[in-house]
Amino acid sequence: MLNTKYLQNSILLMAGILLLCTICNVQPANAASTSAPAASSTTTAPPTTSTPAAPREVKLEWNGTRLPQNGLLVNGNTMIPIVLLRDSIGVTLRYEAAVKTYTLLQNDDQIDMITGASGITVRLNNHQWNGPSAQIIKGRMYVPFSVLRDGFGYQSSWNASQLTLNFAKKGIFLE
Repeated sequence: MLNTKYLQNSILLMAGILLLCTICNVQPANAASTSAPAASSTTTAPPTTSTPAAPREVKLEWNGTRLPQNGLLVNGNTMIPIVLLRDSIGVTLRYEAAVKTYTLLQNDDQIDMITGASGITVRLNNHQWNGPSAQIIKGRMYVPFSVLRDGFGYQSSWNASQLTLNFAKKGIFLE
């Protein structure tokens, strides 16, 4: 009776986890470690490890003009190098070493990227950002385009076959 109840609860728990992962579009870190032990087996399979896909380069355009640096496609997010925003688009970029914070400023809008032991915290106009986070890749800070969309009001046009993101200020027509 106890084994049957344990097995039923384990199955329900696993179904709930899988449903949650499906809804949130998240893969369990190690599916083998969350499964219930088999009743007749005394050995377990070795844990599986998955290697994240390598970032792919994305061509970047501002108002249809090719920019000199590429972005990266990481886990479905187009990541933009913050120095590109400063050098090619004119966004103000500041770094405060004492608090390990990068700040992007445009008009009255502000995006802060605070680096810490647990990762990078992104704030839009002093409000916590709950979307994909900025990342340091090969020593360079990248910000997801979605942060720029929500923080600065940028719009975009994505060409999946050419891996090209064309973006501009809101109100500019993009093809």
